[in-house]
Amino acid sequence: MYDLRPFIGEVERIVERHYLGEPGKYTRWITQDEKGSRDLGSTPYGCANAVNILYTIGALPSAMEERAAFVKVLQDFQNPEDGLFMNPGNYETHTTAFVSGALNLLDAKPLYTAKGFAKYQSKEGLWAFMDSIDWAKNPWLGAHLGAGIYASMLLTDTVADDWEDLYFQWLDENADPATGLWKKGALEGAEAFHYLASTFHYVFNYEYAKRALPYPKELLDTCIKAYREGVCMDFSKSVGWPDIDFTYLLARVQRRAGSRFEETQEILKEIADGLITQLLAMNPEESETLNDLNTLFAIVCTLAVLQDALPGYIRTSKPLKLVLDKRPFL
Repeated sequence: MYDLRPFIGEVERIVERHYLGEPGKYTRWITQDEKGSRDLGSTPYGCANAVNILYTIGALPSAMEERAAFVKVLQDFQNPEDGLFMNPGNYETHTTAFVSGALNLLDAKPLYTAKGFAKYQSKEGLWAFMDSIDWAKNPWLGAHLGAGIYASMLLTDTVADDWEDLYFQWLDENADPATGLWKKGALEGAEAFHYLASTFHYVFNYEYAKRALPYPKELLDTCIKAYREGVCMDFSKSVGWPDIDFTYLLARVQRRAGSRFEETQEILKEIADGLITQLLAMNPEESETLNDLNTLFAIVCTLAVLQDALPGYIRTSKPLKLVLDKRPFL
């Protein structure tokens, strides 16, 4: 068993170091890069990630006044004219879904519906949008569109469940029967892992909506084969978003498939061993990895998945809470 109580304490202190002195306001980074490209002020991803991380480790403020300040900071990032949240370098679907998701953790909502996405409310508009994603050559980044539109529409109260039916109908019809990946007929042109990471984004939408995956057993076989053949990153040498993408995909698809449990457990333990060994060797005050709140969020999400999937393997003072169990989108 890994006792991560000291590490989680460091995580909370890292978030505290990113605090900008006003309730709810956080910076994503506390050091500038060589290019001077980082915004060290209060940003959508700094503030939302602080909420995400504090929720995960059970440290969100309980005082109503402080929580209200967190909510206001996040709501103020929304453009009242089109109802979207924007951040340089990110798709509007990603930022809208991400900030709306953080508000959801505070049991709050954006102030406006996503009027800027109104053209995607019809079947024709939505399906044309999904078809337009570069599924073959850029599926991972494209998932920020294809999965982000779902969370953006739902978490802003822009659509109802009949729209969800259309969304999942498109996904059901476009899943690859042989591998369980998205999208059939477009699984060449990018690195193999990118299709797994892309598929992760659609699986968490299925999980949130409690919908049946089209091909769970085939997808599980694909995940295990990819891991065994070295398609995935080396989880003992790298830390980042691929950790949560693959770990969640493998753990949750195994539950859906209901097969290959012992083999999946073996892989998840190998991932946990590699990830935690790296984390415990890092200096929490100096690590660029840990002091990027966006990457730190991915790390604590992975630990939450592993703690849930491997009972008794990871100890924390409070059980880690995976944000995807409350809301869609990362």
